[in-house]
Amino acid sequence: MAARKLGKWEALEAYVADLQHALNVKHWDVTVVRDASDVEAWADIDPHSQALTATLRVSHDFWEQKPERQREVLLHECLHLVTCRHDQVIENLEEALGKIAWATFEKQHDDAGERVVDHLARVIAQWIPLPALPAE
Repeated sequence: MAARKLGKWEALEAYVADLQHALNVKHWDVTVVRDASDVEAWADIDPHSQALTATLRVSHDFWEQKPERQREVLLHECLHLVTCRHDQVIENLEEALGKIAWATFEKQHDDAGERVVDHLARVIAQWIPLPALPAE
């Protein structure tokens, strides 16, 4: 009997599971949601603040990206599982810092965190196989 070809969502779920294994975050239960990510992002991940669960969404345009870009985007999102507890500690400071200090600090911290995750995704990508995600 011939093996059934995976659909795009199943292939994405399998690839994300492989990335989790490679990044040693396989203990996280990541649910790939079939809703589109935020307009400004190729993908986004929402780790729960206490449980080891997260939801991952990709944009409609994600599927049309080259495999190299898809790999980097998905690595980036999975790396947020590594950094999210640090980010959550910082987010919990919002009330204590007050509105003015928070408004000044938050964007700086978010931008710095994104740059770190982007850099790590590019470094790690060279050792991770490319995804073979069908467009349909």
